[in-house]
Amino acid sequence: MSQRLNKTFWIMLTAIFAVSAITTSPLAYAQNGSTSSQDDLEESARASWQPVRDLSRRTPKVRPSSAQVQLVDYETPVATASKTSSAKRVRPTSGNWNQGNTQRQAPVRTNVRPASATVLAQPVMQHTGMQHTVPLDGHVTFEPMHDSGCDAMPMGNCGCNDMGCDGGCGGSCGVGMGGCDGIGCSSGSCCNGDPMCGEYKDCDSLRPCLTLCWPQDGWFSAEYLMWWQDGVDLPPLASTGRLSDRTPLENGSILYGNNSVLDDDLDGYRFDGGFWFDNCHTWGIGAGFFQLDRSYDRFSGGNDNSTLVRPIITVLEDDNAGSLDDLTEGVALVNDPTREHVGDLNITVDSQLSGWDLYLRHFTKANSGCTGVGPCCCPTPWCSRSEHRIGFRQVELDEGIGINSSVLVGSSLSFALDESFRTNNQFNGIDVGWYHTRTMNYWSFDLGLRIAAGNTRQRVRIDGSTVVNQTAPAVQGGLLALNSNIGTYERDEFSVLPELNMKLGYQLTDQLKATFGYTFLYWSNVVRPGDQIERIIDQDQVPNSNADTPTGVFPRFAFDNTDYWAQGLNFGLDYRW
Repeated sequence: MSQRLNKTFWIMLTAIFAVSAITTSPLAYAQNGSTSSQDDLEESARASWQPVRDLSRRTPKVRPSSAQVQLVDYETPVATASKTSSAKRVRPTSGNWNQGNTQRQAPVRTNVRPASATVLAQPVMQHTGMQHTVPLDGHVTFEPMHDSGCDAMPMGNCGCNDMGCDGGCGGSCGVGMGGCDGIGCSSGSCCNGDPMCGEYKDCDSLRPCLTLCWPQDGWFSAEYLMWWQDGVDLPPLASTGRLSDRTPLENGSILYGNNSVLDDDLDGYRFDGGFWFDNCHTWGIGAGFFQLDRSYDRFSGGNDNSTLVRPIITVLEDDNAGSLDDLTEGVALVNDPTREHVGDLNITVDSQLSGWDLYLRHFTKANSGCTGVGPCCCPTPWCSRSEHRIGFRQVELDEGIGINSSVLVGSSLSFALDESFRTNNQFNGIDVGWYHTRTMNYWSFDLGLRIAAGNTRQRVRIDGSTVVNQTAPAVQGGLLALNSNIGTYERDEFSVLPELNMKLGYQLTDQLKATFGYTFLYWSNVVRPGDQIERIIDQDQVPNSNADTPTGVFPRFAFDNTDYWAQGLNFGLDYRW
């Protein structure tokens, strides 16, 4: 009996331990598994946190690319748990979520509450060829840089890689980088990638002109000239006596002449304009014109108690009238009351330079880069543009000396002399040139070198007449213009005409620029009026009555070549359209 009880006791004890092991092991396992699962879920949630949550799915939301997003105005609400617990929900796609344009199945949802609002897809925005989407909450975005030059950046924050240096332009070329002069797309790169560098570009296509109309792309400049020139050299034309120690009237002083006049204070103007044949400003045609105002220098004397004479050199009367061996200095009295000569003398010298040209211009090379020289040591972009020109050029120099005198000898004899020495030089030739422009921000520097070669037509006209006792007709001849040299003389001479132009410009607007520059012009083989006057005369040719006078040897005429230069400052405005 006791053995049976012991056996029964052990059997019950073993069953109790077995039941206890079966019931307690899953509980411990469940508790441990729950703790680990909660930790994993928390770490996963932290890693997949998004500023804007999508409560309809447990899996992290994958943002589609801008090329895959399509515009929609609603999303199908998520079904409740009671309707989706036993079946899989298939979510239709409104756009190209997958590249194959197929439907995507959502995982099975249980105990999910219905969506309280619709979710809007993100619209696509277009800016200068790049796509940008509306940012989500918490994202940091930057506003795009619009077309502008580097110097338009605030506080001087610029550089050669800033967006402000290469803004979009559009236009027919499809390329339009912001120009170095800071005027945006108006001055940028053209179809071939070369920077136009200071050339205004409105980004419009070239429209053919079927009727009379204003050319689409062109330029016009106007400048005020403040120049000086190689003056007109004069021989002694008026004095107080002989220019030697010969009596009487020895050791006189020169009142006018023996110097150079009209060598400064020359005002003028210059215009230049034309238009481009193509939108990229590769070929163009232009024309220019400049003129210095006719300038004058004058002398007046006599009709007072002082002595006024005209110094000359005379040939002595001998058998060798054409020889220079017997010369002596003499004077022609104009005003000397002590010798019963009362009169006046007026001398006028004038000069005018003008010219025009017609040319073709052709773009040859362009460069761009970056330099560390600039405001606040800011990296500053620069660009340059070079071109060649070829055309026709004409330049004219017109000058003259006029001498008028009236002399009353005693009370019964009077002489009125009128003399002129005029020269005209007209150059016609082929002109070639090289022009270079360098632009940095709003500033530009232009350098132009040109040289013309051709023919100079030289003309010299000498004229003189004398009216004796106020009776007509006038007798040919005066004092320095006599029968031996009076006439019109012409000849052709080969000449070269180089010119240097330097110009500094500042861009006022997209199309208007203020300029300040310097010009130097040289001209070989010209004739000037003062060089055509010879003071050696035959007194037998000087009229002393109404009768004709004979023709002698002196004064002689001979072309006297010299060179000429002009230079000065230019102030102007340059307009491009």
